[in-house]
Amino acid sequence: IEFFSTFLRHSKGEWAGQPFTLIPWQRREVIEPIFGWRRKDGTRRFRRGGIWIPKKNGKTTLCSGLALYLLVGDKEPGAEVYSAANDRDQAGMIYRQCAEMVRRSPELTTVLECIDSRKTISYVATDSRYQALSADVPTKEGLNTHGLIVDELHALKDRALWATLAYGGAARRQPLLLSISTAG
Repeated sequence: IEFFSTFLRHSKGEWAGQPFTLIPWQRREVIEPIFGWRRKDGTRRFRRGGIWIPKKNGKTTLCSGLALYLLVGDKEPGAEVYSAANDRDQAGMIYRQCAEMVRRSPELTTVLECIDSRKTISYVATDSRYQALSADVPTKEGLNTHGLIVDELHALKDRALWATLAYGGAARRQPLLLSISTAG
């Protein structure tokens, strides 16, 4: 919760430039259960989740913040964080929000490098990266996923992308797989 308000700034609309203060549903229904509930060994209790709400409720912005937290705030060496979608345009939406949040944060711009041509954000200090993926890129095998956000899960042409990506975190201590969608 502190990561959002301390390091992230909105990049669009009337809140552009202002700190990202989570609205109640984002805090109660997403952040607190996923990051607040822990197992006895200190790892996340929940490893999968879904955010299914109507359009224009801040899903992409929230997921952008989550991707950046998983990249730099989750203390995972060599973290591989991905957002995935059915096509390149959709896949780029979360990346663009992440990149704008990085560029608006004095703290994050000193530790993260945005590579727009590859839709990648690199965190050299921990050999970690965030990357946007699309279903129209042939292979996703071999990923060692710490965090995965699948945008508009209902729009995927088939479940092959989800099936491939969902098991990419098998070797991680506490991977997080999230799907977001407007479909009911």
